[in-house]
Amino acid sequence: MISGLARRWDSSKETFDMKDEYKLDFRKVYNAMKRAFVQNEKSLIFISQVVRYGSGPSLKYTYKKMLESSSGGEMAYKSEEISDYISSLSDRPLDSVGRECYAVFKENQTKVVKVSRRKSNDEWIEAKHPYSWMARRYRDTHDIWHILTDYPTTVNGEMCLTMFSFAQTRSLGWLTISLSIFFAHKLDLRKFKMVYEAYKNGKKAKFLLAEDYDKLLSENLQDARERLNIRSPRFFIDKSPNLMKL
Repeated sequence: MISGLARRWDSSKETFDMKDEYKLDFRKVYNAMKRAFVQNEKSLIFISQVVRYGSGPSLKYTYKKMLESSSGGEMAYKSEEISDYISSLSDRPLDSVGRECYAVFKENQTKVVKVSRRKSNDEWIEAKHPYSWMARRYRDTHDIWHILTDYPTTVNGEMCLTMFSFAQTRSLGWLTISLSIFFAHKLDLRKFKMVYEAYKNGKKAKFLLAEDYDKLLSENLQDARERLNIRSPRFFIDKSPNLMKL
C-alpha cells in the first residue's frame, strides 16, 4: 500500500448494488465531461467520473480478456495493485519505465489515486470486486501509458492517449474524453491523423492491462516499447500547453 493512502472500503459497513455500479450512465458521463471543460481547476475530478460512468461494460470485457492470457490470469489471481509500486518508482533501474515515470510525474500519480477515492468514488473504486480491481488498473496505468506511448500530458497528448486507451479497452469513457477534446478545438486534417493513428497504435499494441507491472516498471523503456509493439507516433505534433503545469 501507498503510505497514507489506506483503503477505506469496508464491505461489512457499506453495501451497494453491483449491477448498478457497473452499468453505463450516459447522463452522468455527459454532465461530468461538461463540468470538466467549465471548471478547469477541478477537471481531474470530473474526468475520473467520465471514466467511472463510461466504463462498466469495458471493465467486464477487459477482465475477461485478462483471464484469457497467461500473464493476465496470473495478475488477476494475485490481484496485483499497481498503486503499490508508486512509492518505489525512483528506485527502478536507470532508463527503465518506472524511472522515467518518476522523472515525469513524481507525485502526480499519488494525486490521481487520492482524487479517485473521493466521496462516492470511494465505494466503487475500492470495492473488493474484480471489476473495481480492473478500474484501478485503468487509473493506475494511465500515467505509465503516457511514458510507453510517448504522448505528453498536453491537451492533444491526452486526446491521443485516451483514444489509444479506447482501442485497448473499448471504454466509452476514454472515447468520450478523446472525442470531446477533438471537437472542442479547431478541426483539421492533422488532428484527425493524430487521433486515428493513436487508435491504430492501440489496436496493434499488445494488451497492456495484462502485463506484470512490477516487472514492466523495471524494464528498459525502449525494450518495453519494442516487446509490447507500441509504435512511435508519426503524425503527432503538439503546441498545446502541458496540463500538469496549468
